[in-house]
Amino acid sequence: MPRQITIEPLTIDSFKPYGDVIQLEGNKNIVIANQGTAKRVNHVALLENRRESSGPALQTARPNMCIFSSAPRPTVGGRFPVKLLERHPYSSQVFMPIHQQGVRADPDTPCYLVIVAENGPNDQPDLGTIRAFAANSTQGINYKANS
Repeated sequence: MPRQITIEPLTIDSFKPYGDVIQLEGNKNIVIANQGTAKRVNHVALLENRRESSGPALQTARPNMCIFSSAPRPTVGGRFPVKLLERHPYSSQVFMPIHQQGVRADPDTPCYLVIVAENGPNDQPDLGTIRAFAANSTQGINYKANS
């Protein structure tokens, strides 16, 4: 039976069980840099690699910065069907919005959904804990390892 969940605003505190929200607004550690022309926040996300060096493939594991260009997914009757939840047991994973040239993004308008659930005792998503967050164009997220 399909379940309906309420979309919550993405905040640093609400997302903390799943990882980090990467943003300037509301961050307590802002430092003025570059002769007053920039704001800097150190350690906005905990980047993790929990792989043990026990085999040739794992010994060469290293950070990988990728860019995915995603198309908006359609809603069905105003609803968004969730068809996949994935977990990365050994590493954190960062998502940052990057807008195409010529596309203006309103920082006060949600631009993507972040959907999470805790891992259940059967090593599958616990659908009873599923949550959805609305992220705006000034927010990125970092899923902590094993999330």
